[in-house]
Amino acid sequence: MYGLPTNFDGKFLVGLTLEQICFNQNQVALHFDNDVSIVVESAFSHEGYQSASPAQPLDVPVASSDLMQLLGCSISNASGDKAGTLTLVFDNGHALKCFDTAREYESYRIEHGGKVVIV
Repeated sequence: MYGLPTNFDGKFLVGLTLEQICFNQNQVALHFDNDVSIVVESAFSHEGYQSASPAQPLDVPVASSDLMQLLGCSISNASGDKAGTLTLVFDNGHALKCFDTAREYESYRIEHGGKVVIV
């Protein structure tokens, strides 16, 4: 809908620890320390360390997920691309991607320090 801002700088996410994951019918919410959250409403992928093949995107709602492997892990790298994909790499080597797939609706949002980035 809004796209990831072209000047997006994910440095504020680096070092944050994933403390809680919440699932509901329309969202997957990732809650980090320092009152930062990412709420996914369209599609995401989770790729484990040394995966043999790229992870396939999952649409929300999900029937099952391996995201719990990220609990307690910290973000070591955060970046965005022109397509609106947010990529988070964690200190355990896993990668989480949030995709901008819903042109009519919000795909995901990042909340931090009273600011909201809607994609």
